[in-house]
Amino acid sequence: MELFEEIYGSYFQAVRKILLDAKVRPLNRKEMETDILSVSSLESTLVILPKLLSGAWSPLLTPAGDGRFACALGDESLLKLPLTKLQQSWIKALLSDPRFRLFFPDDSLVRLEEAFRDVPALYDPLDFHYFDRYLDGDPYEDPAYRRIFQTLLRAMTDRCPVYTAYESQKGKAGTFEVLPCRFQYSGKNDRFRLLCVSLNHGRPREFHVMNVARIQACHISKTPVPKDFDWDISRFVTQAPEPVRIRIHNERNALERCMLRFAHYEKQTVYEPETNTWLCSIYYDPADETELLIELLSFGPVIRILGPESFLTEVRKRMRRQHELLYSELV
Repeated sequence: MELFEEIYGSYFQAVRKILLDAKVRPLNRKEMETDILSVSSLESTLVILPKLLSGAWSPLLTPAGDGRFACALGDESLLKLPLTKLQQSWIKALLSDPRFRLFFPDDSLVRLEEAFRDVPALYDPLDFHYFDRYLDGDPYEDPAYRRIFQTLLRAMTDRCPVYTAYESQKGKAGTFEVLPCRFQYSGKNDRFRLLCVSLNHGRPREFHVMNVARIQACHISKTPVPKDFDWDISRFVTQAPEPVRIRIHNERNALERCMLRFAHYEKQTVYEPETNTWLCSIYYDPADETELLIELLSFGPVIRILGPESFLTEVRKRMRRQHELLYSELV
């Protein structure tokens, strides 16, 4: 998270906005929170403000009295940073990830490979062993899969519908005209899903989740998108009746690790000063319950699952099965 977030992600954008505003006039804490929320999430304030006001990033600001702070940088150009050697090595490593390569056409990949030809990769993909992932993930390097993925990506960028030939899990084939809204990646299944809305005579009908690997073919449609179509598909996505509630302890970078791991979930996080912990509510699709459960258990003792009771019941069942398996192996 420290490697890229400050420069290219929401953290850097939030700090940059604070510094630019603080060059015009000193800001108080509330105004800084507003700047952070304009480009990032509520959870980001829990990390950014302590570092900016009294932590490692405090040299960027200078006290101006009355609880306000001014920008300590004399030149705005200091906010525009070139790639460091470490960042170049990171990008070189990403170029070996077939999932990363899906988002670039072949000519762009050639240019990237040429630009970073003499840069050593930060890591080798073979350095990692995924013990909690299925082995039948999507065929990312298949040319047909790449063509379909990039057609869908172009449709999302241009906001236009596509015709898809899709084969369901039960082997039923059909043709659908859909509005592609978002990709969703499952780390457990190592698969991409397409979140989309079907069209019927040019009118939005139903929300669908398609496995990209099951799309046999697709091409851009010339059907105009309705002007009143809301591309925010959150209203289509089903949610469990209650969010999972967890307590995050202030140790081993637990908060930052949780925010990174669960970045694709809607969350609400509140700091509890009495216990020096964070209470986090995670809203999720019931179809993702097993995956979320496994991810939470992987954090060990730095988090505690508080509820709801139905989710705790599933946690106890899984822990009981793991204990039985371990005991049977020892016997």
